[in-house]
Amino acid sequence: MAIVLDTNMKLFAERMNITSSRMIQDYGLKTVDEIIEAEAAQGNTQAINYAREMYNSPAKLIKVFKLTDVENKFVLLHNMNSQMREAILPMLDQEDLVMGLYFFTKDKLLEMLMEVDIEELVRVIMGAFPLEDVVMMFTEDDLAQFFQHDELEKYDVINQLKSLPPEVMIKFVEGVTGRPSEETNPLDLIKSIESLPIDKYRDFMSAIDPDVQRQLVFQLTKQKPKYLTLFENETYVNMLSTLMKPEMVKPMVFLEKESLVNMITELPDDLMSIVATQVDTKDFAEYLLDGHLDLLENAMMI
Repeated sequence: MAIVLDTNMKLFAERMNITSSRMIQDYGLKTVDEIIEAEAAQGNTQAINYAREMYNSPAKLIKVFKLTDVENKFVLLHNMNSQMREAILPMLDQEDLVMGLYFFTKDKLLEMLMEVDIEELVRVIMGAFPLEDVVMMFTEDDLAQFFQHDELEKYDVINQLKSLPPEVMIKFVEGVTGRPSEETNPLDLIKSIESLPIDKYRDFMSAIDPDVQRQLVFQLTKQKPKYLTLFENETYVNMLSTLMKPEMVKPMVFLEKESLVNMITELPDDLMSIVATQVDTKDFAEYLLDGHLDLLENAMMI
């Protein structure tokens, strides 16, 4: 007696465009889910369509279309338009986005860092260098502009002047007066500086010995790190340019996710797709279920 399919399985086979003999030979007593999974893996369009209609859970979609396979993810991502692909990027972890930065040249990374908010760039700098090294890398022009900044509180500067280490205080006093330090009371000198009109005070502080300025900047920014944001992006980008690319990229994890996403979107489509394959598989499946299952029709799962 020949083996025959029951009515339901026969209708199912017809819908899947699978002959009765192949159903019996290839699938025997396998379940519908197992058949759908096997047919979808072979690119059976009817199976894909059936899965789209019947499988509305991430777990089912992941199993049927083998979304844990990086190559399968890549195919789907590469078939997306730019807008859809970019919508995937915020789902990635900071570390995964940072890994994508290695696809850029060092020069391109430095160019993009010129455009990020200074607060973010300061976090990158502080992740790359200790404060002492940062202060030593400020140029004399950087220091002069810093002491001209209207957001630098005069009160803070005066307080730090009073707290200079003895050897730096001697250099400061002698540099200002041109006389041996023991001939001048430092506190009297500082009081006279404090009494200057704001414009003359700023000009004065911008012109003092750079070593004294660096010590003041170190003390000021150690007490109030926000003052590091008074320097220009270019200043910090120049510092980062002294590093090899791996050392430069690593602290970029301190950038905001939005900034990292904006950078990754400048990659060519194929490289952006590679980065996006790091998306959590469940999140990716949920995204596909949310109105994007048509992508499955354009990709042959292998």
